[in-house]
Amino acid sequence: MIQIDKNRPIHIIINPHSGYGGQGLVLAGVSATLREAGFDVIEYTTRAAEDATRYAREIVGHAGLAIVWGGDGTVNEVVNGLTGTDVPILACPAGTENLLAKELRISLNPAEILKCVRHGRVSECDVGRVNGRNFMSIIGVGFDGEVVRRLANVRTGHISHLSYFWPLWRTFWEHDFPQMRITTDGEEIFDDFGLAFVGNISRYSVGLRICRDALYDDGLLDLVVFHCHEQGSLMLHAAWTLLRMHPLKGNVIYRRLRKVRVETAKPVPTQIDGDVGPNTPIEVSVAPQRIKLLLPAPPTMKGIWPWKGGDVV
Repeated sequence: MIQIDKNRPIHIIINPHSGYGGQGLVLAGVSATLREAGFDVIEYTTRAAEDATRYAREIVGHAGLAIVWGGDGTVNEVVNGLTGTDVPILACPAGTENLLAKELRISLNPAEILKCVRHGRVSECDVGRVNGRNFMSIIGVGFDGEVVRRLANVRTGHISHLSYFWPLWRTFWEHDFPQMRITTDGEEIFDDFGLAFVGNISRYSVGLRICRDALYDDGLLDLVVFHCHEQGSLMLHAAWTLLRMHPLKGNVIYRRLRKVRVETAKPVPTQIDGDVGPNTPIEVSVAPQRIKLLLPAPPTMKGIWPWKGGDVV
């Protein structure tokens, strides 16, 4: 078992604009709890895009742990700074969506975070790469890329799940599903209208398990492609996804792979770890280097869903 270097300080990288802005007191409690336990804690607050990446690179070789206090976009920035280094990260669920933190079952309770720092384990985990940039969680091509693009155009500060309502509503009625050509390892596997996801973890927004069987340490990414021409088909796909049965449907492609290329008849938006990504075409692959993640101690209960990536029950 790899453990953190407790002789080095813990750096907390804080995005003050993540989530709904109500986590300040919790953060103060986390910092105080760690300091009372004898840890040297250094806090850094980001001020602009890419700040977290720059700061993460600066602490390599000096930090025992980087705690990420923000959403998936903040985690993405820190991952881009620490992939392939000796500094593990602990992703705290302090944003609107924190897919990685929820996947790893990380609590915001200061006592639980201290327990994780003291008794957790460090695991080397996969990182995805899209058009030359690393990502940690999931990429969406088409529909949800357009939702995130619309939200980004009107966002002025903290957001909540309710902030997605109007972008989601308008996209649902106005979206034209693009024709996609998807190639994996030189083989064309899809050429039709639809939407696609490439994931390193199973969890997606509001608890959906789009990449149902994804494991963050298996050396592979999971590709999910939904054949979809119109809104009615999207509703059916959503229902099957809620039931976690969508990989069994004939009009859904589910593959595990190391490299995929997605092209569209005309450029369409993508979202990467909850933020606006590049327009298509995109090249997605498993990055050659991995990231160290601090994970909670394993649960004692052994019951799981009858598929990989499921919840402990």
